[in-house]
Amino acid sequence: MKRRFPWALVAALLLLSLLFRVPSLFAEVGGIGRIFSPSIDAAVLALAVCLYAWIGLSGIAVFAGFLAAVGLTVLSFQTADAVIPLFFNRPFELFTDITYIPDLYALLRDTMSGWLFYPGLLVVAAALAGVVFGLYTVFRVLHRGFQDRIHRYGFLLLLALFVMLDLLTPFRFVANTAAPRMTEELIKIVHKEVYVQEQREVFSRQVQQSNREMQPLEALDGQDVYLLILESYGYTLYSEPVHYTMIQPELRDFGAQLEQAGFHIASTFLTSTAFGGNSWLADSTLATGVRIDNEATYELLLESDVKPIAQFFNEIGYRTVVAMPATTYAWPEGEYYRFAQKYYYNDFDYKGPNLKWAPMTDQYVLDFIYRNEVQGARQPLFIQYVMVSSHYPFNMIPRFFGDWSDIGDGSIYHRDDSITILPIRPGSQTAGPEGYVTIMAYELKLIREYLKTFVAEDALVIMVGDHQPYSGITGKNKPWSVPLHLISRRSEFLVPFLARGYSAGLIPRQELPHAGLETFLPSFLESFSSGELPAGDRSATQKPNSGASDKRADGISAENRKNTTN
Repeated sequence: MKRRFPWALVAALLLLSLLFRVPSLFAEVGGIGRIFSPSIDAAVLALAVCLYAWIGLSGIAVFAGFLAAVGLTVLSFQTADAVIPLFFNRPFELFTDITYIPDLYALLRDTMSGWLFYPGLLVVAAALAGVVFGLYTVFRVLHRGFQDRIHRYGFLLLLALFVMLDLLTPFRFVANTAAPRMTEELIKIVHKEVYVQEQREVFSRQVQQSNREMQPLEALDGQDVYLLILESYGYTLYSEPVHYTMIQPELRDFGAQLEQAGFHIASTFLTSTAFGGNSWLADSTLATGVRIDNEATYELLLESDVKPIAQFFNEIGYRTVVAMPATTYAWPEGEYYRFAQKYYYNDFDYKGPNLKWAPMTDQYVLDFIYRNEVQGARQPLFIQYVMVSSHYPFNMIPRFFGDWSDIGDGSIYHRDDSITILPIRPGSQTAGPEGYVTIMAYELKLIREYLKTFVAEDALVIMVGDHQPYSGITGKNKPWSVPLHLISRRSEFLVPFLARGYSAGLIPRQELPHAGLETFLPSFLESFSSGELPAGDRSATQKPNSGASDKRADGISAENRKNTTN
């Protein structure tokens, strides 16, 4: 009797190998052809089925289900291990990254429309179930095929051939497996306490090095301080020609118009502790002067007595305020940062559309905080704005309203001309360089007009990026640097920073490598704790509680809130 070719067995082996090579498409080298390179993980699972059939054990349904679960686990790990570097320019860390899943779920739930989120959740669940069922079916087909002794021998001979090719030729199939990386990450979990202790020791050393006596911030002379943290405002905007060429006109206008309005600017680059996401690590580093670059250190910080920047201002009589419009759920960790007044998503009385990753526009936030905190303030202010309009995927561009009184409760953003939605090309996750530069131009224009219109007297403005945009925008293996600018009409405020190597003007000119973001707070405290300004006439400056607040409240009328530039 003529033996039939085992088409089903061969097809099952090919499909299994292809499935486990799909995550390799995210790799930096090898092209699409790498998907056809045999998968060691698939071969091991197929070998397990082959041996199971050879021994003649019963209960293949249970065994196939077990292998399907193992296969889904390996595929999930491979995908995360490939995608995390693509977005965040760092290796996947199972120990910490798995803890972000609940936060990611909450973020997507709160920023996506219900009609999109819940069906999307069902699609994801169905896809996972489909993968499990597909693997289960493949393993059952393999088991039937391996009942034939010749088929088993043929498969084992094929495996031996691959081993010889790996050993004796340039082909390296052994690299096509997740086993080494999974082992590495599992060892970290097993030795979790050792890892945490190492992080605790590093954290303690940092705290000790940064711990020193600080005098009150007398050199600020009671002037308001505004800290604006811009989402995804990164080094790439200045270093990559494709970005710099497009943003240059807005940078030129920003510098020229603020100079005409009497402002001075000093700028630098600092190395962030985040890339493409994980903004809270960068924000915490900036707020404390301690390098926070992973979740374990972040948890240690929240349990520590390290004094955050807001507390320094609390102690000298400032009203401290934080505006975080993208914080859409309860965040008890926020108490650590010691702000007297916290504005989260539900505190903004926003009646406009939910803009997904950026739930409301930054212009609405600036206007709301001005009306509720700045206008009529009776004590000096430290306000931290966490700006979100420039969030990934960079395709929703709000309109800038020159007449700020139009903004109201945000209902105006329901108008068709209030939000421009840029297309996301097939195969891309974002609106690309054009979208990124367009939204950054919006942010720069917004800040420029806000400073010209609303920042009275000699306030100090700190404008800084939290991290670079994801590597699909920056390119692979780029620096983690972000720009930082100090802006004030009072030039002596900037002198200590210029002496530290900051560039005069908006364009930072520091060469790589850049100092860490954690160096800013110590330098800020040192600069303003002496009580002595380096130069300049302070005689005309209002002291806190001596009428400066009244002047601020009365000096910016409704007419001043209007600007004809749209």
